[in-house]
Amino acid sequence: MGVDQRRRVTIKDVARLAGVSPTTVSHALGGQRPVSEATRSRVQDAVAELGYRPHHGARSLKASGTGVIAICAVNAVTSSSQADLEYIHRILRGVTQAAREHEYAVVVVPDTRDGVYWERLLFDGAIVADPESSDDNLRFLRGQGLPYVTIGRDPDRPDEGYWVDNDAGESARAVLDHLYSHGARRVAAITWPTTDYWTQEAVRTYRAWCEEHDVAAHVEEVTGASEEALDASAHRLLENASRPDAVFGVYELPAIAVLRAATELGVAVPGELMVAGPSDFGLAERSEPPMTTLEYDAERHGREAADMLIKIVRGETVEEPRRVLPVRLVERASTQR
Repeated sequence: MGVDQRRRVTIKDVARLAGVSPTTVSHALGGQRPVSEATRSRVQDAVAELGYRPHHGARSLKASGTGVIAICAVNAVTSSSQADLEYIHRILRGVTQAAREHEYAVVVVPDTRDGVYWERLLFDGAIVADPESSDDNLRFLRGQGLPYVTIGRDPDRPDEGYWVDNDAGESARAVLDHLYSHGARRVAAITWPTTDYWTQEAVRTYRAWCEEHDVAAHVEEVTGASEEALDASAHRLLENASRPDAVFGVYELPAIAVLRAATELGVAVPGELMVAGPSDFGLAERSEPPMTTLEYDAERHGREAADMLIKIVRGETVEEPRRVLPVRLVERASTQR
C-alpha cells in the first residue's frame, strides 16, 4: 500500500490510492457535489483498505458548521515558564474578541504529537501560534483538509498558506542597528534553540548583519526554560574572554537574564554593556535597568488571524492571505548611552 501504518492515514493517502485528488475524495465522502459511481467506489475501497477515518470537524463543514474555531497555543496550557508569556495571552484575547464579533466560540487546544486533542473536538478551523519545523499540528490539519491560519509563518512553507506575522529580519536589524549606532562593536545574541520561523530568521539576520559590519558572531543558546538554565547561559556569555559590549535577546527572558547576570558580575549597563530584545513577557519596563524592546501588537495578531480564518470558513475571499504587521523599537535605559 505504500502507507506507513505507524502514522495517521490522511485524505491525501486515500486520494493517492484511489487515483483522484483530495478534493474529489472530500466530495465522494461528503456527498455535497456529484461524482461518478466508479469514482465513489474507488474512494470507498481506498477508505476501507487504509482504515481512513474522516475527522468529525471536517465533516461538520459539509453542513452548516459548528460555530467554533480552535487555537493551538501550547505555552498557554503547560507548566513551562513559557506559560507566562504575555504575548500568548494577548493573542488569545485578540482571537476571542474577533470570534465574539462574528458570533463564534473559541477552544484552546494543547500541542499534540498524535492528533488526539484535535480528534476529540468539533470545530470549523484552527489557528496555530508559532508553528515549528515539521509541525505535527499543521500536519494533522492538512491531512484532514481542515482550514487553518498561523500566527508566525510555517518555517517549512514561509511563503505559502494563510498567516499573520512580523518581519523577523527587519525587527532584528532594527535592534542591531540601534545597538551599533550607540557604539556597540561586539554584539552577541542569546536565544532558545527553537525551530519556529521567527527564531530561525532572527538568527540568520543576526549572522548576516555581523558579516556586513565585520563583527564576530556569537550566538548563545539557552538549553532549558528554568531560571537556572537562563542564568547559566547569561553568565557564560558575560564571563567569556571576549565579552560582548551589547546583547541582542531574540526572546525577552534570556535578555532579562543577561541584565541580571550583569548586576551580579558588576558589569555596568549601559556603560559597559547594552541589552535589548522583544517584549514577550511584559517584564522589560520593570527590569533593572528598564530594557529597550521591540514591541508588537499581539492582540492585533490574534484578531487578524481569527478574522482571516472565519472568512475562509465562510467561503469568503481573503484579499491579503499573508499579512506582515509592524513592530516598533522602544528605547529605555539599557541602551541609553
